[in-house]
Amino acid sequence: MIGLASAEWLFAILVLIIFVNRYLFGSLARMLDPRTKPGFGSDPAVWPTVTIVVPVFNEGDHVIATARSFAGLDYPADKLEIVFVDDQSTDGTYDHLLRVHQTWPWMRVIRNPRNMGKRLGIKNAVEQLTSELVLSVDSDVIVDKKALRLLVRHLVSTGSDAVGGCVFVSNADVNWLTKMQAVKYWVGYQFLKNVENTFSHVMCLSGCLTLYKREALVAVDGDVADRRFLGEEVKYGEDRYLTRKLVEKGYKTRLTFDAHCFTKAPATLSNYLSQQLRWRRSNLIDLITAIPHLAQFNPYVLVHYLSMGMLLMFYPMVLFAEFTRLGFIIPMMLHALLATTFGIAYELKKHKLPEMARTDGAWFMAMAFVFPVLYLTMTPLALGTLATTSWETRGAKKKKAVAKPTAEVAVP
Repeated sequence: MIGLASAEWLFAILVLIIFVNRYLFGSLARMLDPRTKPGFGSDPAVWPTVTIVVPVFNEGDHVIATARSFAGLDYPADKLEIVFVDDQSTDGTYDHLLRVHQTWPWMRVIRNPRNMGKRLGIKNAVEQLTSELVLSVDSDVIVDKKALRLLVRHLVSTGSDAVGGCVFVSNADVNWLTKMQAVKYWVGYQFLKNVENTFSHVMCLSGCLTLYKREALVAVDGDVADRRFLGEEVKYGEDRYLTRKLVEKGYKTRLTFDAHCFTKAPATLSNYLSQQLRWRRSNLIDLITAIPHLAQFNPYVLVHYLSMGMLLMFYPMVLFAEFTRLGFIIPMMLHALLATTFGIAYELKKHKLPEMARTDGAWFMAMAFVFPVLYLTMTPLALGTLATTSWETRGAKKKKAVAKPTAEVAVP
């Protein structure tokens, strides 16, 4: 019991640090930072060249909607290139990509010679590019037509090396699970990265919508070429890993609240749990492998980063203690209070979102139950399965084996 009591005290300290950082200091810093104001910055005198790289694996016809959003982007056509990189999909996705090329001939399609994961797929595509900037977009994402201009403007105006946009849910009203996630995504982008953003030190920029200077990607090329953990190649958590490597090398990473995209949230419990397990593994591996490089982090961000990582480790112990003492009602009530607060904040702001991304903020109350259960189950499971290499994205379970190497296929 001494160990559990110590864990509870440590948990209380971590919660205090995180609460002050995220919700007090972070919110205040955002309000005072002119770079976070709507419309910050100005258009560059000459728009830089941009290549949108879309890694694809078993996404079906979702890729067509993604391509359609690219066709509507408000960006100079002579400065824009689009490349879809199919990672040996097994469900007919490649046929849909060929349809994309037939509909919009200026969109290129490349097929990897073997299944190599998102990280290496992007790396290999970048090596063939000559554009100044590279925009990473996930294959189930719909990009707002103004997003690319706003990302470029923020990157140039702030002198950043990588800038991410805000990701919202495009299937918000499917069921209780997507409704809950719709609010969770909004909360995540409005509150959880403000401390890191203040210091241009964002530790995870989503592959759903992030703009990079090509030279920055090339600088971390060696780091991403052979990413392994416990001797196994790792194909998950690659957005977080790439961002951290940029931070370690001194590059400025930022988030802009102006640029938006929309992704499909898991609509079934099995897909949602698979996603959460993958994210837990990503967080844990990121924390473990970052230890030798902590001196490269901004000191304030480092405190926040380590407190979040330690919370991930200790919170399941606290929850276990509460459950064994039948005191689980207390963490449930605390989570219900937070969920209510964020649900109200969402209700006040959701009118700014398109219809597909809106839902009733009251559905976030489900997190009062879901959040503790996930920590109690997913973190221990993630610790026991860190060496898993699967993408675990939609359709991944259909994959029976790594595809045999073939000649690279490209549609110019």
